[in-house]
Amino acid sequence: MRCGDRPDGEGCQTVVGGGGGVKGSILRKVHPMPLTTRPLTPDFGLEILDVDLRHLNDDLIAEIDALWVAQPVLLVRDQLLDEVQQIAFSKQLGEINIHVRTDIRSRSHPEVVMVSNLRLENGDNIGALASGEAKWHTDSCYKPKPDTGSLLYALEVPEDGGKTAWANLQLAYDALPDAIKAKLEGKRGAYAYNIFDVDITGDDDVKDIRAKTPDVTHPMVLTQPVSGRKGLYLDPLQTYGIEGMAPAESREMLDELTAHVTRPEFVFEHKWRRGDIMLWDNCRVLHRREPFDPMVPRLMKRTTIFLPPERYPVPFQV
Repeated sequence: MRCGDRPDGEGCQTVVGGGGGVKGSILRKVHPMPLTTRPLTPDFGLEILDVDLRHLNDDLIAEIDALWVAQPVLLVRDQLLDEVQQIAFSKQLGEINIHVRTDIRSRSHPEVVMVSNLRLENGDNIGALASGEAKWHTDSCYKPKPDTGSLLYALEVPEDGGKTAWANLQLAYDALPDAIKAKLEGKRGAYAYNIFDVDITGDDDVKDIRAKTPDVTHPMVLTQPVSGRKGLYLDPLQTYGIEGMAPAESREMLDELTAHVTRPEFVFEHKWRRGDIMLWDNCRVLHRREPFDPMVPRLMKRTTIFLPPERYPVPFQV
């Protein structure tokens, strides 16, 4: 049983923030009431307890940042945010991004991406990913400078299905044979934008997006600042090759790495509740979503940010 399922809170811990502070004008003093957390799995991920993200202060943001530096996935439950408040919280943790696709942005605030199976009266989908399976991937890897921090807020979720899972790329790297680590050292993966099979968009839209996002390369192995910890960096859907390897060899390596990274011991799966907000670092985890009943409404709102490269691993040179 996970700590989060225990009504008595057994296994929970109090964590004092730190970690060098947050980019911008955030103050660096210790919060007088340290945040209480509990693990999502024995190996990675934390739930932050008893926090209302509508009421932010410098100390709270500094502690959340320190926890995110230490753990690639964070959960905060029972939130009640409007779009302005979600954007404000996101901006405290990093520079916010506006997605290249206009059709999935919020009509009120372009910083927010709609992830939903809901449709407008004319039949158009209001957001991305509909209700099918979204296979293992990492957000924004197709860009020269990816916005690596994702914040996904649940407003309406199905009772069954639609769970999201994260696979830890640092744990997976630690468990690789030394021969594979040596083979990957200094290698770069090649990326191209890919529309998900479950997404709904026209062919002309895809061509336009690919014109705006030409293919890029990124290191296959990233190093986190300060700790020096290494992790894999790849996307099973959008990494199509490895520089210096023949196509067949690189395809075999990518398939092998995907199977390795997504082994159960590296994965955390989350059953959503209304009011959940998940934060994850796309340079330290992959994620996927299982399918759900298309007749059951699901509405999520996502913001993405550029996590500060002085504390977080990034696939580009600063």
